[in-house]
Amino acid sequence: MVGARPWLRLPGRLILAVALLGAFLAGPAPATAAAAGPAAADLQGYVAAVEPIRDGVNRLLDTADPLLARWREHRITGTQAAAAMEALEQRFAAYTAQIAALVPADPTLRRINAPYAHTYLLEDAYLRALADALPTRAFGSLPRTAEQQRATIVIWRNQLEALGHALHVALPRDLERAGRGDIAPSPFGS
Repeated sequence: MVGARPWLRLPGRLILAVALLGAFLAGPAPATAAAAGPAAADLQGYVAAVEPIRDGVNRLLDTADPLLARWREHRITGTQAAAAMEALEQRFAAYTAQIAALVPADPTLRRINAPYAHTYLLEDAYLRALADALPTRAFGSLPRTAEQQRATIVIWRNQLEALGHALHVALPRDLERAGRGDIAPSPFGS
């Protein structure tokens, strides 16, 4: 699914909402040259701060699907799966705290980072709910925020790519995959 373009399948209203969110996040045109946007060094510093968090999250979430597969295959119980998912969620919560603590000095980067950081809160809530649901298989209460997260991450990625292009800053190669593929590990498989 990495190469897929899931936004192409989004209902029209959701695409409109994403476009409006992007326009809202972009905000009004800057009034002064100082407010024109970040310098290349600001963007490089932001990316350098975000990448270890983002890479850690990707590695951590890569462990969720094999865990859920073991549970689906009855190799571990719901209680064991819940304990393992709770441990995963606690490690994820540390990344959530790190991204929340990241407050770029540049206002444009702060505006770009805030919604992205919010996706971590949504994912953390999902992982907690998933851990709670595994023993009883009560999955009806799982938050349904994956599309919102995906849309926000795509906007974040696009804004960083636009800044990188404008400032001639090379961004991490794997950034182009951000927001594609699975967002929330599913107890039902991919």
